[in-house]
This record gives sequence, structure tokens and C-alpha cells, in this order.
Amino acid sequence: MSKNKKRALIIIAVILLILITIAVCYFLFTKKDANDLQYDDNATAGILPGVDVDERRKELQNLLDRSMIAFSINTSPVFLNGTAEGNLLIENPGNNAKLLKVSIIVDNTEEEVYASKFLKPGTYIENVKLDKVLEKGTYSATAYFKAYEEESGEYIGQTGAQITITVQN
Repeated sequence: MSKNKKRALIIIAVILLILITIAVCYFLFTKKDANDLQYDDNATAGILPGVDVDERRKELQNLLDRSMIAFSINTSPVFLNGTAEGNLLIENPGNNAKLLKVSIIVDNTEEEVYASKFLKPGTYIENVKLDKVLEKGTYSATAYFKAYEEESGEYIGQTGAQITITVQN
């Protein structure tokens, strides 16, 4: 092969390599992420005409109130012994507008050691005896709060809180 043909092939190869490099860089740096947000051009900012803003707020607040479960509990109750009362301090706040039932389950055994009856909004239980006798020690447990409609008794949902039960003797 002559020098001119070799030189021409090298020049063509270098030009092709440069074009391929440019194309790869273009696709790497201009490719959009699949998670990019794309907004609808037809959307209008604001509230739909004819919608009562105060009524909408009340509806949304009602939905929020229905979905939220308010409660209070002592996260580290202490019992003198397995049969003594302890300071559980369970509260169904007055603004909750739900009935609550509380169930306490020891985490490692999954044994229910306490179950309340319905608590009306604005009521509390200060001290309780556990339904199961626990030996001396410290127990990780979960207090489950089941919420029910105040008028109908219809089940709404459940939430929980981690607690540590201490039995002293």
C-alpha cells in the first residue's frame, strides 16, 4: 500500500474516532434522567372556579383528622412486681375524635400482656395491672393503638409505639 493511501486511511480513522467520541459525549451529557419531572403544559395554576376554599379546607381537615391517630403513653412504665400496678399512663386526647383500644405485645415472644377496652376521647388510664404476669426484668414491647369511629364503632386503623416495661421484683 502506498504512503498516500495509508495516510488517507489514518486520517479517515481519526475523523471517525473523533465523530464517535463526539456522539458518545453528546448522548452521555444530554440524556435526560428518566426521573425528570415533566409538567403538563395544559395545567392552570390556582383553584378550580366555583370551589369554596373554606369548604375545601374543612373537607381536607376532616380527611386528615380521620387518618391521624392521636395518643399518649408512658414509654418506660415501671411495675414493682409482676402482679402490681404500673404507671402506663395511656391517654386518648380530647381532640382525637376516635375511640381507642390499646394492646401491648412483648416483642420477642409476641405475647399480649395488656389489652384495654374502648377509651373515649378525653379519657386516660393512669395505672394498670398487666393481664399476664411478667418475671423480674426489662421487656421491649409495642403498644398498638387501634382506632374506631366514635359513633359507628367502625375500625379506622392502627398505629403503635415502642415501649420498655420494667418489672422490678
